[in-house]
Amino acid sequence: MKKLLVLTTALSALTFSTITFSARSQAPVINYDFGDKEATFNPNPGASSTSFLPKIVLNKAIKVRIRTASDGTGAFNLVKSGASFIKGAGLEIVAGTSTSKFSIYNLNLEGIVKTSFNLKIDEAVAGQWVFANGSADNSDDLFQGNGGIKETSTEIFTGLRWNLSAANAINFYTRTGAKWTSVKGASFLKNTDYLIEVYSNNSAEARKYTKEGEQTLNAGTYHIWVNGKRLAGEFTGGGLAPSKGLNGFVFYGVTPKGNETMAKAWLDNLEINGNL
Repeated sequence: MKKLLVLTTALSALTFSTITFSARSQAPVINYDFGDKEATFNPNPGASSTSFLPKIVLNKAIKVRIRTASDGTGAFNLVKSGASFIKGAGLEIVAGTSTSKFSIYNLNLEGIVKTSFNLKIDEAVAGQWVFANGSADNSDDLFQGNGGIKETSTEIFTGLRWNLSAANAINFYTRTGAKWTSVKGASFLKNTDYLIEVYSNNSAEARKYTKEGEQTLNAGTYHIWVNGKRLAGEFTGGGLAPSKGLNGFVFYGVTPKGNETMAKAWLDNLEINGNL
């Protein structure tokens, strides 16, 4: 993990995450990592916690939550190995038979967000991993509650899904309205390190950003970049009402019941930026 920048020297020993503000718009930028200590969270039966992972102490309203499967399968491990991008400790998620979920909510963000993180998925032959952002409004929604994405979920803007099979290639989908759509030309492999960058625009107007030249991000759409290359096309939002703020982040995994090996994924170096 990178050495962290904090707003005051006194706080540098107290937090593993920071909030800064863009000089251009005063939108928050949250750089979140997982500290330097190894630890395990795997209660049986399943449980949730807003205290196991490092807090974002410069804004106490923001919650960082994990939740294990209700039958006690799966785990969250703070580890120092598993992926080359981990420096200090990273988050290893062992996917249980229902959602093993890491989420951040109560973010002070509007309809424009850039989210980036490092991701590696192991060689499990069954299971799925899901990333989403959107609007966290109540304790039962995707970001604050225990369930996964349903067809009736309307709190989602960006939705990405990786489906595992016996093949080394991972099938990749995006959420369009209430449905998942396969993305042609997206190449994800097991046991491979990725940098995922998602540019989301749930505002009323098109926005521009600079990455490999000038990019135009139309209202109601998002762009996906993988290891510095943009996936072709624009992706339409997953059903969230236009202009609602993107104040929730979630990443979760599920392993089907009866599978001998639980799927694992590693995350680190999360940035949630209120600017493009």
